[in-house]
Amino acid sequence: MINKIIISNFNNIAAIVKNNRIQELVFIQNTYQVNDIYIGVVQKIFTSIDAAFVQLNRYERSGFIHVKDIKHYNILKKRNYILDNVKLHQKILVQIIKEPTCNKGPRLTTNIHLTGKYLILMPFNNTLHIAKKISDQNEYSFLHALGVLIKPPQLGLIFKESSRSIAAQILIEELRVLKKQWEFIQKSLINIVAPALLYRENNIIKKVIEEHYSHNINQIVVDSKDSAKKVYELIGHSKSNLSQTILTVYKHEEYIIDKFNIKTAIYNALSPKIELESGVCIFIEVSEALTMIDVNSGSFNTSHNAQETIFQANCMAATEIAYQLRLRNISGMIIIDFIDMISLKDKLNLLKHFHYLLKSDIAYPQIVQLSELGLVELTRRRRGKSLIELCEIQFPTSQIKALLGQKKQTIVDLEKSFLDINTIFFKKHFTSSIILHRYYMSQVHSTHRDAAIFSFLLYGYVIPLELYCSLLVSDII
Repeated sequence: MINKIIISNFNNIAAIVKNNRIQELVFIQNTYQVNDIYIGVVQKIFTSIDAAFVQLNRYERSGFIHVKDIKHYNILKKRNYILDNVKLHQKILVQIIKEPTCNKGPRLTTNIHLTGKYLILMPFNNTLHIAKKISDQNEYSFLHALGVLIKPPQLGLIFKESSRSIAAQILIEELRVLKKQWEFIQKSLINIVAPALLYRENNIIKKVIEEHYSHNINQIVVDSKDSAKKVYELIGHSKSNLSQTILTVYKHEEYIIDKFNIKTAIYNALSPKIELESGVCIFIEVSEALTMIDVNSGSFNTSHNAQETIFQANCMAATEIAYQLRLRNISGMIIIDFIDMISLKDKLNLLKHFHYLLKSDIAYPQIVQLSELGLVELTRRRRGKSLIELCEIQFPTSQIKALLGQKKQTIVDLEKSFLDINTIFFKKHFTSSIILHRYYMSQVHSTHRDAAIFSFLLYGYVIPLELYCSLLVSDII
């Protein structure tokens, strides 16, 4: 099996590819992200639910923190109520543990932790832990002894599963980097005015290498020599890893996200309908409460036995659904309506096949049950925003049509209309501005497009546009 990682550092996007098919997309955004550290201000306190809302910046949604997520520094004194822990307008150091959704702000904690590829540093926990999945007793004893020697006083340390068989010098160097990060955060607290962002890991290369790189990766393709240098610095310390992985700098004229079909994958993943080559159709509808997936046989027909045809169609659909859950990063409660089967044996074989497909998913999907109505219910752990949430239109289409109009306009009128919409909608919505820009550019004559691009950048949106160029507004509005 050929496994690749494609990294476009310019666009802050990466793709995990297996057998020439994109399995997962990784983004870096300038909005709230997991592990971001803020100095916030307590804005509201709700004693009925023992929770508080913390203002993280002056323009975005406030974060939510429950009393259970507040670290108690005095373990001898019980503080089971929110008013015993925080006060109104109090400054508080928090970290995001769950990204916001369309209607909810980010989930917060005061139990700060700094994560590396092999270690996790916990400034407010004076403990030492080894990952439970490290079952080898010799390896466990080695890491525990090393942890006792290198653990900083009054700080906590966790050895991740990836630390298995890693040289002590590499682990010590990573701990030094994590300590340096914590010292930087402490110094930033002295003069900064709350609310404010203190620390964010916005390096797409580091994120991809730490979360997705393993000895199974055959090739890493990057878009520049600087990116290749960063990759080498992150994985080059292990000669065995580097010898198994080919590091390539992409030098062709064709854009890297076009060459590896990343834009096409994004565009297709935003469509609710999936039609397989066999003719089987799958419909995916995402709502705030759950995700509903419906399977239709379509034009698929390969057997004279109706039940055998249905079973084969369901198995092909299950394979595609397992793939789409990873690609679209769908999380929460998921209900799948497969084609009805009469045979109990076929139902059990389908569940067994589906369970096998979900084993490789790092978000740990769990099949709950096959209901009496024939619906398969499962849950999938949230790992950041879904692809639909990242690319969702955040403004009423009727107002866009009213402002832009459907007739041809001069470039000056289009610029004015764009600024009017920007004032109304785009101070908070990054993705929407990209999609509108695509529509805006389609209305401008080719001789004026250079000027239009310049004016677009002049208005403050100095951002990689190619990422969403395949999202045609005419298909959405």
